[in-house]
Amino acid sequence: MSAVLQTIHASNEQQIGLANGFSNVSVNQQEVVKIFSQPAGMVVQGLCKFEEEFQFLYPLFKGLSEAGKPKDLNLSFSSSDRIAYFYYPTTSHPEISLFFSQLIVLLQNEIKFKKVLKEVITNRNHFLTEQSLLHRAMLGKVDN
Repeated sequence: MSAVLQTIHASNEQQIGLANGFSNVSVNQQEVVKIFSQPAGMVVQGLCKFEEEFQFLYPLFKGLSEAGKPKDLNLSFSSSDRIAYFYYPTTSHPEISLFFSQLIVLLQNEIKFKKVLKEVITNRNHFLTEQSLLHRAMLGKVDN
């Protein structure tokens, strides 16, 4: 077994499953991160690679994982490639699986938040533009 997550859809209520080998983490049917892992004797080793569109999550992933990682989880990061490498003893599998599951839920929430924030900013900009046009119209400064 490994701490690799199966394809996960953005739902905090969904139980995150485990898979062996390769997994995708998805939000809104978009792949966010690919996770590869394999057992190697008494340890499980693997890597997490963010898809190009979601590489902005890499610093958040790095910070959160370094701040709250279990003691048996060994992480190293390649900032140039935006890849996180990991390994841990197979005996620590439940703890590591829970950690990765919680980390993925946080990333999913961040993606949802950024999407909503973008919509709010867009709506606000439209409102301000309309307000400016109305103000100009009231002052008789509209060019026709």
